[in-house]
Amino acid sequence: MELKKFLREVDTFSALTDSELERVAAICRDRAFSKGDAVYSEREPGDKLFIIESGAIEISKTNGNGVPTRIAILEHGEIFGELSMFEDRPRSSSAAASRDSRVKIIEKRELDVLLASDAPLAVRILRGLLKKTAARLRLADEAIQTLIRSFDA
Repeated sequence: MELKKFLREVDTFSALTDSELERVAAICRDRAFSKGDAVYSEREPGDKLFIIESGAIEISKTNGNGVPTRIAILEHGEIFGELSMFEDRPRSSSAAASRDSRVKIIEKRELDVLLASDAPLAVRILRGLLKKTAARLRLADEAIQTLIRSFDA
């Protein structure tokens, strides 16, 4: 699939113009992962974000007993790994391929240069990332409320 067409399918980039998509495409790197391969681990530096082109990626968090707990399975068009990149903190979760997968990778330093070079583009990209983060936060809040209600029952 042509990279620009793929990026247009990603919610975060759907509002970008063709020329803006070309600029984002220019900083994307391609990487394949086989089923079971680690994409990243908890506590690693968060210096990249990932966009799933094909396959599926499982996001997990290690509980207090050292046992990984699945948080989500992400598929085509989903972005992940962005929070640590913007917080300048280590990864708070692990990511691994749950099927053979192909992802696009954007390095923090390259994204920072792109965002600093074009304020309107930065606003559109950051607004897209914020919308995605807000949607995930809303889902987490709903899951917490469901869990609380189950304890009250």
